[in-house]
Amino acid sequence: MSPKKVALWFLIVSVAISGALGIIAIFTGNFGDFEIRIVLTTLTISAASICALASGALWEGRGQTVLPPVGIVLALIAAVLLVTGIWFEPHSEQYWKFTASTGVLAAATAHACLLSLAKLAKRFAWARVIALTAVYALAFLIVLSIYIEPTGDLGFKLIGTMSIVVAAITIMTPIFHRLSRDDLAASVKRETAGPGLWATITCPQCGASQANSLTERKCDRCGCRFVLKILAEGSPS
Repeated sequence: MSPKKVALWFLIVSVAISGALGIIAIFTGNFGDFEIRIVLTTLTISAASICALASGALWEGRGQTVLPPVGIVLALIAAVLLVTGIWFEPHSEQYWKFTASTGVLAAATAHACLLSLAKLAKRFAWARVIALTAVYALAFLIVLSIYIEPTGDLGFKLIGTMSIVVAAITIMTPIFHRLSRDDLAASVKRETAGPGLWATITCPQCGASQANSLTERKCDRCGCRFVLKILAEGSPS
């Protein structure tokens, strides 16, 4: 089973458990320390599953093998540390600082993976660089503030400024993705070997329309990989 499907099932199960416990607590009126820990545990697993889903989507969709595995590992480590803290309540300040820092890096990596899913034309390639830089710069500032408590307003101002940059580039990235469609379609059309090829072809597995190319193609809908090969050029009879 793929990492994306595993994370999805963990998310479904944890949300179902949280919902069931919430309903039971409402009707029984009994919501003690044990129930709170159960709910916090399931919420932690849900958050980790969402981060893993974001990383898995990039892994399966684009085949990248660097950022997605790091995001999944960070999500798992953060979940284990937090669940351990919920049940055993360690009093070590360094433990909680490390747990919080790992969670911040896991969230930042998941965010970066989602932004990396956008297909950008060359004229918008700078947006991906700025997005990844801003996301990890914000994560670095937050982690730094966890370990070194800022004494003045400078730290909070830097975090606020970088948060605005991250929010802005996150909003613009899908827009650039949409504006890049014509450029990418034209690029694919230039890659075709003959002038008589249609601009689009149909996925042999799900029937979705795909950009035509004589190179290997991957369906945007079902992930099917296939190669179009012309055995002989045809002509009207």
